[in-house]
Amino acid sequence: MANPHQAPATITCHCKAIRITFPPLREPANECLCSICRRYGAFWAYYKPEEVQIEGDTMEAYVWGKKTLSYNRCGEKEPTVAVNCRMFEREEFDRLESEQSDGD
Repeated sequence: MANPHQAPATITCHCKAIRITFPPLREPANECLCSICRRYGAFWAYYKPEEVQIEGDTMEAYVWGKKTLSYNRCGEKEPTVAVNCRMFEREEFDRLESEQSDGD
């Protein structure tokens, strides 16, 4: 899947305080449907720690259960509160009306 000549990908948090750089995907992203990943709406790409560069110092971590996974996010405080509607149970989520925006 990855092209050896393809440049690494770079993503940022919404406020741009955190910057993450990682290699191109080698396989399709994983849409994990466990209770926490489903709520995050996550599509995971997996790498060795040394393959991912994280810049910024406002990270917060969330760990649960056996503490084998850490969900990290930007710790900068935004003036708006957003609720992740993926927190609804699947049956409720499927009944929601929605619209799309470009995020700007």
